[in-house]
Amino acid sequence: MIEVKTKYDLNTHKEFFRFLFFGGKYYRYKQPVFAIIGAFMVMLWFIFFFIIPESFIANIFLAIGVVLVQWAYMMPVVLSRQNAKEVAELSQTGLDIVFDERRISIKSAGESPEETSALPYEKVFGVYEAKNDFYIYITRAHPFIVSKKDFVKGSPDDLRTLFQAKMAKNFVICK
Repeated sequence: MIEVKTKYDLNTHKEFFRFLFFGGKYYRYKQPVFAIIGAFMVMLWFIFFFIIPESFIANIFLAIGVVLVQWAYMMPVVLSRQNAKEVAELSQTGLDIVFDERRISIKSAGESPEETSALPYEKVFGVYEAKNDFYIYITRAHPFIVSKKDFVKGSPDDLRTLFQAKMAKNFVICK
């Protein structure tokens, strides 16, 4: 049995939104693509500016390049701050999550055991393991974030082994 007591952490949510925003498994590699495209647009601005001074096209390339670079690095932060406001209640209580051989049991910290939700592994939509967290999707759009530093009983390696055994097709390592 593996036990986790989650706590809300803004940095963990920022990392999750980077993961979500940049496409799951390869999220760490897609972020620089926006910056590279933005730098390319700025380079095109220099080329057009020196060929045709005060060119409207050059200014379009510059604007697109700057917007792409800013968008790539700021959207995950903005989304995580918006989400932080929505889950303020969770930041105070957290979740107690227990992983056993048959199911995942989830309850808000402080609630009675009768108010625990149980989910068999077959019903879990998918699990992603990132560098510092596990993202457990109970539906396509509803994940639980389990930080690797919040383990009370067991370890992240134990949880990885359990997921590989119980749901190999729906478990992806994204380190």
